[in-house]
Amino acid sequence: MNFTSQIILLLGGLALFLHGMNVMTDGLKAAAGSKMKVFLQGMTRNRWTSLVAGTGITAVIQSSSVTTVLAVGFVSAGLISFQSTLGIILGANIGTTITAQIIAFKITKASWIIIAVGFLAGFLFKKKIIKNAGTIILGLGLIFLGMSVMSDATAPLKNYEPFLELMEGLDNYIYGILIGAIFTALVQSSSATTGIVIIMASQGLLDIQPAIAIIMGANIGTCVTAILSALGKPKAAMRVAVSHVLFKVLGVLIWFAFIPQLAHLVENISPGSESRQVANAHTIFNLANTFLFIWLVKPISKLVVWLVPDKKKKEERLFPELHDFYLQDVSLALDLSQNYIARLGEKVLEILKAGIPMALTGKENELVALRNKDMLIDRGHAEILTFLQNIQSQSISKKQSHILERQIEAVNVLESAADVVTTSLVEAAEHRIEKGFDVSTDTVQRIAVVHNMALEAFDTAVQFYSEDDILTDDTLAKDQFKQGLQDVRLYLIDRLSVTAEDRIEIYRFESEVLEGIRRIHALARRLKRKAGLLF
Repeated sequence: MNFTSQIILLLGGLALFLHGMNVMTDGLKAAAGSKMKVFLQGMTRNRWTSLVAGTGITAVIQSSSVTTVLAVGFVSAGLISFQSTLGIILGANIGTTITAQIIAFKITKASWIIIAVGFLAGFLFKKKIIKNAGTIILGLGLIFLGMSVMSDATAPLKNYEPFLELMEGLDNYIYGILIGAIFTALVQSSSATTGIVIIMASQGLLDIQPAIAIIMGANIGTCVTAILSALGKPKAAMRVAVSHVLFKVLGVLIWFAFIPQLAHLVENISPGSESRQVANAHTIFNLANTFLFIWLVKPISKLVVWLVPDKKKKEERLFPELHDFYLQDVSLALDLSQNYIARLGEKVLEILKAGIPMALTGKENELVALRNKDMLIDRGHAEILTFLQNIQSQSISKKQSHILERQIEAVNVLESAADVVTTSLVEAAEHRIEKGFDVSTDTVQRIAVVHNMALEAFDTAVQFYSEDDILTDDTLAKDQFKQGLQDVRLYLIDRLSVTAEDRIEIYRFESEVLEGIRRIHALARRLKRKAGLLF
């Protein structure tokens, strides 16, 4: 045997296989588009629908990691609960078995034809749907070509006694599990491990029982990728990774004693076809574990939260969930930023509600507290803008660029609205306190009417960022506000005739408060227009 040639051939075949998986996954993701995100979000009402969602998405895109990123993003955005992601993770385990079933078919001889068809479809046609289909077919062809090359590399081992003796040592299932786990951790693909096991089993190099032990180990090894990708990421990401580990390790522990029975079952299901026996064992193992653990979602979620608790120390950042981890999916990142624009809007609304009454009648210490709240808004404004800037540095479509621009404008509008109160009106109120004059109760009540109209308009605008509402015609509300504003202005002008000390100073202050309310209402309408362009 020429070991150098065989090793090069084996590594080359493995590289082709892994590259084919990446190409096929990219093509499937492009074909599915943003629909998979909508489907996933809409199917998380309970553990069963989450299971279906995880299975369906992973079966379509052939990547459990993409499904996991989406699930983690939805948790951090507050769109679904962490418990719901456990159903998605379990479903993803079922979805990945499709790969093993595909590669178990003995069509490696047609790999070159499949590659040619896939390449020509992507090269000759400009239509997006055909180009995506071509990418998928090309990736599938590369997978089969890699399988064929690895098969040729391992074929001489049939007559190599030292290797056959080594394989006999795998009757100890622990060795098989360790080999599967270590190899999968190194190549970061359980599908690659399963593919090699299918090749070796079909060539008679590996009995079905040690083959099952190796694919069980591969299920554990694939957790390493999830853990590494979650290090330094938000708590939700680490909890998902820990859930992966728990499901995989517990599943292997449960089945360890029943490997002979599982081998006997698949031999009866697919007699004479070792490749199908391995694929079926992989499917049965994951199906059985999924339908066992789906009933234990609640206690497992509590256990994971206990193992990965939230930090007791308060986060320094206002929105720590806006993490670069979510930039892996631009569509998801934009959804996340929109959600946090709504949260910033709610904090601004709190300032707007308290700000006008405080400017009219508040004391100096209350104004200081109000101004300090603006520091919180400034921090949130900077964090969201930084996140949006990071999204902008990614490869984004024209539509996504349009959404990004509107979100940047919207977050700037929110910061401007807070400044109306915490800067302009607080300064005016400080002047009121310095001069020592008071605003009459009647004037406070009249100003409160238009203030409430402006608040209602602002609240409505903020809601459009947290809910996919249909923007309604608010012409009537706009006209009512304009009329209310005019009525108060005329009232203040009429009050100029009242003989009182500091009458001019009071009028200027009251007019400035009224102008602040007008600006808040105008910013609310501007914010609403930006929201309308997002949907």
